[in-house]
Amino acid sequence: MTTGNDPLRDALGGLADEVQDADLYGPALHRSRRIAHQRAAAGTLSALAALGLVCGGLWHLAPPGGHGKSGGATTIAEPAPTATAPESFAPASPAHSPSASASLHSPPRRQPHPAPSGTATPRSRSLTDLPGQIFYDRQGDQPQVVRLDSAGEPETVLTAPHTTLGISNDGSQIAYVQDGSLLVADTDGGKPQRPYAGKVSDEEAPVWSPDGSRLLVGANDPVVLDVADGTLQTLPGGLTGKHFRWSGDGSKLVYATDSCQLKVAGTNPSASAATDPAVTVPVLGDPDQAADPDGLDACRPVSVDATGSRVAMPFRQGGAGGKLAHAVVNTATGCADVLPISGTVIGAVFDARGDLLVRAVDQGTIKLSLFSSDGTLLVQVPEPSQLRKLELVAYTN
Repeated sequence: MTTGNDPLRDALGGLADEVQDADLYGPALHRSRRIAHQRAAAGTLSALAALGLVCGGLWHLAPPGGHGKSGGATTIAEPAPTATAPESFAPASPAHSPSASASLHSPPRRQPHPAPSGTATPRSRSLTDLPGQIFYDRQGDQPQVVRLDSAGEPETVLTAPHTTLGISNDGSQIAYVQDGSLLVADTDGGKPQRPYAGKVSDEEAPVWSPDGSRLLVGANDPVVLDVADGTLQTLPGGLTGKHFRWSGDGSKLVYATDSCQLKVAGTNPSASAATDPAVTVPVLGDPDQAADPDGLDACRPVSVDATGSRVAMPFRQGGAGGKLAHAVVNTATGCADVLPISGTVIGAVFDARGDLLVRAVDQGTIKLSLFSSDGTLLVQVPEPSQLRKLELVAYTN
């Protein structure tokens, strides 16, 4: 989902280097979450237990009784007619309710859970128990999109050149950008189609709506494309930004600003910036140095949970040349979660239901850990070695 000169892809070129970066980055996250704790109200703090987790920095935990050691590597259909002027954006599924926007400003209170200690025991260590599909990407001279499911044998589903891509929530379709053209293909094969005649951004990954009928794409401005008829809809309230991501229930949009702050907005088609403004996630990318003394950014959200309360993404400290680390952030506080797994996280993605797949390197081995939406560690397995140098891009049902 990134271009050849993107910081995230550069970092994934050498897993050992990235592990070192993440370790150095830990103190910065520690300070950022201290600031977030000071700002957070009691109601917000209770929401940190959404998945049985607490605010605790990077997912980099030592096994019980020790500190652990991480390392090692890790022909096209004719264009559709040019679309008419954009209409107002209205999500097709689920229907918007008046309370959806309110919940963004007042997160539901949740019962707190104890902080995780050490590592958790998964219910299964067999890939055959994986309920969904995992997708990986490789760009460059030998482009390849690979699917891994419970059968255990990686399957190539796309070899066409592309600069960025998006996988539908059910794993049946892939949207990708090739020389500024948006293409859509079935992951089980078939001729790709071009649902939009205009040019789209090579930097912005096309993002599927929860029901799989539309794509949020970067054109002159971010717009929503109806895949079936090629019509466009504008975003609600005149939203501007980059790397928009839908929550799994379709009620929220999480996106980055040009200054690398992170924002969360509702999807009410009648909303305006005045009546229902987007909410800025604290700490990350804050221009006030006192609020973000370590210069932590939020330039590229990757994946959002079911409700928009948590987002997976890479962090950078101090700009493009700074240290990089991966984490999942609570959008109410700007704090990063801790999970009871050993090693250093090198990728994380949510499915539409809120289940979370974490990719981590531990003592030279890459492991995949699947957590349910309630925080239960369902499956933990070694990743097939042939996927080692590919980038994790999606987990679907």
